[in-house]
Amino acid sequence: MSMVGLGVGGLLAAGGAYLAFVQSKKKEGLARELQFMKSTSLPELHESLKALDAEGLGDSFRDMVETNGSAETDGELKTPHSETPCAYFEASVTREYEQMETYTDKDGKVRTRRNKLYENVSSDKSSSPLYIADGGVRARIDLQGANLDLKSGEDRYEPFKEDRGYSFFGVNFTVPSGTRTLGFRYKERLIPLGQPLYVVGEIRKSGGELRIGKPSEKDKPFIVSVKSEEEVLDSMKGSAKTTQYFGYALIVIGAAVAVFLK
Repeated sequence: MSMVGLGVGGLLAAGGAYLAFVQSKKKEGLARELQFMKSTSLPELHESLKALDAEGLGDSFRDMVETNGSAETDGELKTPHSETPCAYFEASVTREYEQMETYTDKDGKVRTRRNKLYENVSSDKSSSPLYIADGGVRARIDLQGANLDLKSGEDRYEPFKEDRGYSFFGVNFTVPSGTRTLGFRYKERLIPLGQPLYVVGEIRKSGGELRIGKPSEKDKPFIVSVKSEEEVLDSMKGSAKTTQYFGYALIVIGAAVAVFLK
């Protein structure tokens, strides 16, 4: 047993304890909160706000809500790679390339090798407003700070062609010198138009319209998901268990390091 072993092992064990007894419990608590939260339809919320408006209280109203509806946006929106109609998208382009590296081997000889590397060369996301709609009522979703769960979309690879120019999201791409471009991977994640949504967040009225956004109270959930409530809960419970077991494993590893590292 050494001071280094005690230090490293202690850090690992402390990190494991935090994951197993703090972080996992926080996730379990959040799952329980969602499980017992009552779902309210958008028409019901609209009627409640109309009543508050009549009393002059509508603009100051804030409340945590759980609601369901379908995804909408203004105008026509399509994903950039596959041109799929959608209410929201995130897209990226990743370059796959090779780069020569000079290194010294174990015998002291200078050698070169070819490394395959990847870099994100461009990304974009839709700027059009996202709405959740139900029964003729819709609420705008302010996505900043949301735990956003999207559907996987286009995922394709195209080999690089030297005889053509490349432009991604309106910006011309120039191949960096000193590397050999192999190809590009195009990826999309999206909320399809009309996709059923499960949303948990803080509802308010702003600019004459309903909005759902990040709660003003710390540690309250803000979820926008293409999954059902049941699927979201199952995922959260599974994540809590995984975090707990990983924490236990770190505690055991930390104890072993503290005892056996010399």
